[in-house]
Amino acid sequence: MTVHRLYATYCSADKREDAGPLPASERYQSDRILGVHRMADAAGARFAILSGEFGLLPPTSPIPHYNRLLAVDEVSAMAERVAATLTAWSITEVQWFSVAFEMDPHVARYRDAMAQAAQRVGASFELDVWAPPGGVPLI
Repeated sequence: MTVHRLYATYCSADKREDAGPLPASERYQSDRILGVHRMADAAGARFAILSGEFGLLPPTSPIPHYNRLLAVDEVSAMAERVAATLTAWSITEVQWFSVAFEMDPHVARYRDAMAQAAQRVGASFELDVWAPPGGVPLI
């Protein structure tokens, strides 16, 4: 079986406020997102950002400015939406990057949606606590 690996992380509250759509990788202002994107490129893996508003986004996907957090009661529906994307992309392995949950309890919702989506499509799921290259985990 061919392995199709995805490196993914969740969106960022810090966003560029430019009018009009920007590619997701430009809209979100996050060292974590930039770092995971670079790691995916170096590993030859696909990269995506899980948005509470738009679902699983490739970095080039144009999105408007918004401010919305994934709600607890939306996790299951988001998992269904993300599972459809994982299937369309033929993903068999998900590598999820997150800060420690103690730092931001909201990120567990995004992890849960991604883990449920991976399970629904039969993809493996591995969680990595984000630490900048050469740094220590942010806990």
